[in-house]
Amino acid sequence: MWFLNQSDEGVIYHKYFDPIPIKTIALVLMVIECYIDEWLQGIKENIKFMSASYGAIYNHHFSSLQHFDERTAPYKLLLIICTNLHDAVHFHAGVASLIPLSATSQAHIDNTIREYQCEGKDVAAEDEVKEYEYYPSSEGGELIDDE
Repeated sequence: MWFLNQSDEGVIYHKYFDPIPIKTIALVLMVIECYIDEWLQGIKENIKFMSASYGAIYNHHFSSLQHFDERTAPYKLLLIICTNLHDAVHFHAGVASLIPLSATSQAHIDNTIREYQCEGKDVAAEDEVKEYEYYPSSEGGELIDDE
């Protein structure tokens, strides 16, 4: 569709697909749901792919991706996913990487350092959180502070 080969739109207009936009991922997820719906009964049933029936599904996927992006912002996980998808579809379309290997290697090193630094902060934050144990009781359970 967009990355079937080197002359498809996603390759020709790569600046619009690098990284793969969140809207594009939401669209693909919506299409996958449509295909699942077509095979829901075990026999393929043609379903009209219309915004009236799938618009809410698209909006749900888009808002879920935005929420994921907001919650994982310090790690830039969605950007990494979108970039990896871009690189994968270019590979499968038979297109050489648009980024020189030396730049890619340096970017991976920088990302690894950032991830390590963020993990250290997360561990420190977890140490500050009180730990509770769960003890069942006749009323259905209670939380007891073990400090």
